Amino acid sequence: MSARPFGVYVHFPYCAVHCPYCDFAVSTERVIPQERYTRAVLVELALRAPSFAGLEPRSLYLGGGTPSLWDAERVADVVTAVRARFRLPADAEVTLEANPESCEPARLAAYRGAGVNRFSVGVQSFDPGVLAKLGRRHGPEAAERAIRAAAAVLPNVAVDLIYGARRSTVATARSDAERLAGLPVAHVSAYALTLDPEVLAEEVPLARLRRQGRLPLPSDDEVVAQARAVRAALRRAGIRRYEISNFARAGFESVHNRIYWASESYLGLGVGAFGCRYEEGREAALRWGNHRAPAAYLATVEAGRLPTAEEERLGARELVEERLMLALRTRGGLPLSELPPSKRSEADALVRGRLAVLREDRLVLTARGMEVHSAVVERLLP
Repeated sequence: MSARPFGVYVHFPYCAVHCPYCDFAVSTERVIPQERYTRAVLVELALRAPSFAGLEPRSLYLGGGTPSLWDAERVADVVTAVRARFRLPADAEVTLEANPESCEPARLAAYRGAGVNRFSVGVQSFDPGVLAKLGRRHGPEAAERAIRAAAAVLPNVAVDLIYGARRSTVATARSDAERLAGLPVAHVSAYALTLDPEVLAEEVPLARLRRQGRLPLPSDDEVVAQARAVRAALRRAGIRRYEISNFARAGFESVHNRIYWASESYLGLGVGAFGCRYEEGREAALRWGNHRAPAAYLATVEAGRLPTAEEERLGARELVEERLMLALRTRGGLPLSELPPSKRSEADALVRGRLAVLREDRLVLTARGMEVHSAVVERLLP
């Protein structure tokens, strides 16, 4: 029997500015402690690696923050260490997130030399008004130049879009997707702006404005219409949906993200990173989150201790619920064998209501079903 897969996520928290919608662990220190932070990540890797013995590494993802501010030499140190520690295959997916402002051709080429084989560019929109309201510093032309520069270095380029933001309309959402479709892009992640306090790790400036009634946003129906416009434009270009918010050309689906959606283990390293290790038999798991402040993270790791700030033990029931929720986000759906027997009648009702279909003994949500994913999951929970 082959070993179960896992992915490695490394968080680089440093940014030039903190975008007002972003709740990730971010620091805007003027001087980035490049070598010190890299050393700390490598120490944490050594501390956590034994817990992942016996699993098979599939991917490495450098996220942030703005990892395209990380010196290429230090990125090479991390990639080399992960490869050596886990025998990460030479052709494994290695992604680095980049902002358009730091996509200079020489920098991107240096990352390729460091072992990166996939870029994810944070465009968010090509509309100047939407970008301004999101607090983004780049303009539409800079975003397009960044995508073309990345594609000139590597053929595997992903792009992030945000719709449902201030000044977003069906027209801007459609235009964003159509412009992307004409660029050398292999993968698109398209998300509605999320300011829900129950979802955010902290209250961000835009969420505060929304709570105070000072940030008008599109209605729920308008957001759904924007999402449909994005999907239609991408579909026409051959960029197919394979998860609620993710689209790819054939063969360019994200290996790393599929680790999460398949409910497999993942090792999180760095400031604010989360990790999860499933136990043998997969009836229990341990999930942890690291310190979100760089100073606390660095001090803890440099003292030789794990930088865990929070920890949660998941039992069989929680894992069944999480598996159901994640699997139904994807084009692959949920095996009927994993559906609680008491909920089979609910599944049949979803099929009759055209919210789901049965495909090779799997329950797969339709486009309509994915629009009400949370409500569907509630109906199927044991």
